[in-house]
Amino acid sequence: MQKTIKDLIEISQYAGNRADYTQGGGGNTSVKNFENGTMLIKASGYRLVDINENTAFVAVDKNKIETYYKSVDLSVEKDYEKESAEVSKTSVVEISGMATLRPSVEVGFHAILKKYVIHTHSVYANLLTCSQEGETLAEKLFAGKDFGFIFLPYINPGFELTLAMMNKIDEYVKATGKYPEVIFMKNHGLVVTGDYIERVKAVNTDVNETIRKYFGLEDNFRSVTLKATETGFVSETPLVNEFVKANVLDKALLDETPLYPDQLVYLNNILAHSPNTLVVDGGKVYYNTDIKQATTLEETLAAYLFVVTTVKKANLTVSKMNEKEVYFINNWEAEKYRRSVK
Repeated sequence: MQKTIKDLIEISQYAGNRADYTQGGGGNTSVKNFENGTMLIKASGYRLVDINENTAFVAVDKNKIETYYKSVDLSVEKDYEKESAEVSKTSVVEISGMATLRPSVEVGFHAILKKYVIHTHSVYANLLTCSQEGETLAEKLFAGKDFGFIFLPYINPGFELTLAMMNKIDEYVKATGKYPEVIFMKNHGLVVTGDYIERVKAVNTDVNETIRKYFGLEDNFRSVTLKATETGFVSETPLVNEFVKANVLDKALLDETPLYPDQLVYLNNILAHSPNTLVVDGGKVYYNTDIKQATTLEETLAAYLFVVTTVKKANLTVSKMNEKEVYFINNWEAEKYRRSVK
């Protein structure tokens, strides 16, 4: 178990220490221990960098979750989202001396993938997943790579996404004879999976660097910068400051272009229910809150602005979530829980 925990920390630090890979509590990682059938996965609402030997991750019965998805009978009319959430809940394995936390909302698809899984909301990957031309670009960029990939349409996170991913992987394996190590999820993010830790990290880096170089981008913002004020913090991140000096940044703008769930969970939700927390004034963005929430908001905002502006500069077409998809995220109990974790 200690080796599994060490590996989880390693891939979590690798992916979580860069704001261009993950923002706030977004993204998740997991490592399977095939000897005892468990899987360690990031806990819901926590940041990847929060994971250490004693907290921010959960152990689950991987076999129980995987068996559920591989044997579920869709001919029966029932609430599969609720049922799958209950399966995840009852699969939690307590670890002595650790608080029992809630698994990531993506625990389903982690259970069906290879030993190591790195799921990020990389701004580079999302240039493809948030543009209408993204799948065609992916075919062009990764045709000669030594890893296979699949590109999923937008699917509601949770039960539906896990089932769709499992079926798409099966189709790819039957068609090509190999397992796809890379999964692009429309208006969501990137998943890289494999049986060897160094391979998974290397493929993840390769995917991001290939996209970054294609768009001719600098290594923009591995971290964001905040300056303390009397009531909280003010943005000092160049990407954010440059945008608000030249454009109106408000709830209407964000509502007009819903890109992915994290934007809705953090930015749109704050502006709708706690507008004094994020205030734009005099060409500056102020966060009247603690450092943890301010960092989450700043990272999410910087990533959002980066994706939207870069897609448009490249003369690509921004791909938005539709009203039904937005409604699901805004009213999904799992996302309400994630917002509540402090």
